[in-house]
Amino acid sequence: MDATVGIPPAVTEETEPFWTAAREGRLLAERCPACGVESFPPRGICRACRTRPTAFAEVTGPGVVYSLTVNHQRWLPDLEVPYAVVLVEFPGHPGVRVTGRLRGCPPEDACIGMTVEIGFEPGPGGFAIPSFVAAR
Repeated sequence: MDATVGIPPAVTEETEPFWTAAREGRLLAERCPACGVESFPPRGICRACRTRPTAFAEVTGPGVVYSLTVNHQRWLPDLEVPYAVVLVEFPGHPGVRVTGRLRGCPPEDACIGMTVEIGFEPGPGGFAIPSFVAAR
């Protein structure tokens, strides 16, 4: 599989555990040790009660497409179009929504409410980038 085209992410102290887990094929969200709220992307502070520091929790699938867009614009020279970008929520992880490319089905078949599995694909700079695979 070809690497995703784009700019490598800026890794910070707050996001480094996320990128390390992504390389291992695991999706992490932040979990507040004080109030239990989970959130994504990592911020290093709880979005609900402002507690620092936060911990990480592994997000497990399947997920459900909350929103989507099909992009027909070639933003970069090597970018294959069209492709679907989905915003996925996870029933077992309230408040966590993750954006990624949809794979495993034609972009025109993507729909709100469809079930997807968590996946990763090679990204710029050697990073593993979250993406989602249409459930069969």
